[in-house]
Amino acid sequence: MRVLTWNVQWKLPTSSAGQELLKRIKAEQPQVLCLTETYDDFLPAGHQIDSQADYGYPLTPGKRKVILWSRNPWELVDQIGSEQLPPGRFVSGTTETPIGSVRFIGVCIPWRAAHVSNGRRDKQPWEDHLAYLSGLADILARIDDDVPTVVLGDFNQRIPRRWSPPEVYEKLINAFGGRFHFASQGLKFGSHSAIEHIAFTEDLQASDVRPLSNITDDGSELSDHFGVVATVSKASGR
Repeated sequence: MRVLTWNVQWKLPTSSAGQELLKRIKAEQPQVLCLTETYDDFLPAGHQIDSQADYGYPLTPGKRKVILWSRNPWELVDQIGSEQLPPGRFVSGTTETPIGSVRFIGVCIPWRAAHVSNGRRDKQPWEDHLAYLSGLADILARIDDDVPTVVLGDFNQRIPRRWSPPEVYEKLINAFGGRFHFASQGLKFGSHSAIEHIAFTEDLQASDVRPLSNITDDGSELSDHFGVVATVSKASGR
């Protein structure tokens, strides 16, 4: 199955940048995709689940930090995950795919300055990020092995580590408990390393992992993030 994730930086679906992003997304023909920092009407018809609207900043109609889209209906939908998570940045569900039923967890982990110099201005650098990782660790420790799982979205860290403090990176890796592989590990577009990631449990494998360009023909940016797409299949012998 083709799986895609992209932070589209709040581009409206009616804008020229939004239309070009949609064109590039559709060209990949994903079975399942995760968009972060988007609008609830950005994607065409399909089956969509969204994070909660309130993510701690002033509310704007339609804005969602995370959406998951599938060609097939969703079951076991969860917008909370853990009470430890900062709100509005999580959604999960199970959907049928070409390789069977798969659990998807869509995330938008806060960047290092969330609510530091904007928003509520009541946090220290990395505080919200670390709180999210504590919640994510709790969620991933509780998931059953009966259904393959993919975690995808905006991790706001590079894998392997580049700029984040060692203890922050260690907490990210430890949140996955050694049960996940990172398809996007080391992925680059130009000189930029991925902070959008696709991670999966050991009963899955990934191939054809590629960056999706965020640059137009005239050199302007469609988003400040490039996208990531991968083919995910059952691991050999599973």
